[in-house]
Amino acid sequence: GEYLPVLALHQVLGGTPRYRELSEGILVVLAADGCKAALLVDELRGQHQVVIKSLEANYRRVHGISGATIMGDGHVALILDVSAIAGMAKSSVQKAG
Repeated sequence: GEYLPVLALHQVLGGTPRYRELSEGILVVLAADGCKAALLVDELRGQHQVVIKSLEANYRRVHGISGATIMGDGHVALILDVSAIAGMAKSSVQKAG
């Protein structure tokens, strides 16, 4: 019953998306700090319990990323900062309006 701004993850983080059309990808609804947005992603990789390491303490601040973790197979996974991404969506709506 409400409209949400849509942000594509590839626009937030850079990179080449697998899908550009909303109907081809997956929309994940984010809610943080009173902001709601829909994030267009290529796929969901499941749910894992992980230990998150601060990216800022070990590298530098990256807008939209709160940290990283090392998965069981040795790959590094970035942890999204939902508050920052919802804030980006809110500011893009305010600029457009």
